[in-house]
Amino acid sequence: MTLSGHSQPTGKIQVIGDIFQFTVDVSEFSPEDVIITSSNDLIEVYAEKLGEDGAVTNTFSHKCKLPSYVDPVSVTMAMESSGILTVRARRGF
Repeated sequence: MTLSGHSQPTGKIQVIGDIFQFTVDVSEFSPEDVIITSSNDLIEVYAEKLGEDGAVTNTFSHKCKLPSYVDPVSVTMAMESSGILTVRARRGF
């Protein structure tokens, strides 16, 4: 099993065996405030928190380019109750 990774200011990227994964902490936002988009090999996480008056009080944005060796159809995403969002993709064969 190969395990490598490095921390980013807003997340952590790891390769575990044939799985590429990155995690980001969006615990300051409600799940409904988090938007995840995927286009080609780019995953973008965007979150926006509104105050009582409707003004934006906090934003978060993180982009992650998927390596060329992953299968884009295999991408899965899950958010833990702690607010950690995990995106995983399998190596293409």
